[in-house]
Amino acid sequence: MARLSELGVDFDHWCFACGRRNASGLTLDFEVTRGRATARYTGTREHQGYDDTLHGGIVTALLDETMGWAIFQAGVWGVTARITVTFRAPVPLADELIVTGEIGRESGRGISTHGEIRLARTGDLLAEADAIFMPMPEEKRAELSKRYTNVEDAFARIRSAIETEELARR
Repeated sequence: MARLSELGVDFDHWCFACGRRNASGLTLDFEVTRGRATARYTGTREHQGYDDTLHGGIVTALLDETMGWAIFQAGVWGVTARITVTFRAPVPLADELIVTGEIGRESGRGISTHGEIRLARTGDLLAEADAIFMPMPEEKRAELSKRYTNVEDAFARIRSAIETEELARR
């Protein structure tokens, strides 16, 4: 898997989920393969719902962001049009979680994705989601490409790292 922070992806911004400037945020980093993104996260008290349990909104944000990076690493700038989350078990604080997002299929209505949160030490499924992402209009994509410096170079490095990994597996 290719780690995005090691490939020059710009995380120096205020995004609640992946930005490094947001002290209250999740500061996620992602590893990607073709059509898939994975992040590791350990909940903190600032993101608590009930005692020792991650807030459901944070659970949803983890899934949404990871599914979004699954499409973004493929060069698609998108926004969430719909997300449905199913909570399977309480998500504990202070335990490492593995969050995955995968691209499903692309249609005229958008890109379907699926995400899961599992407890790292056991693999137990804690929450999952299905979402539809809509590609951004080209003018918004161009505006964001200017804001996030060297994004096209980063996409090229991501594609190269994924292709190298795939060749090594063959």
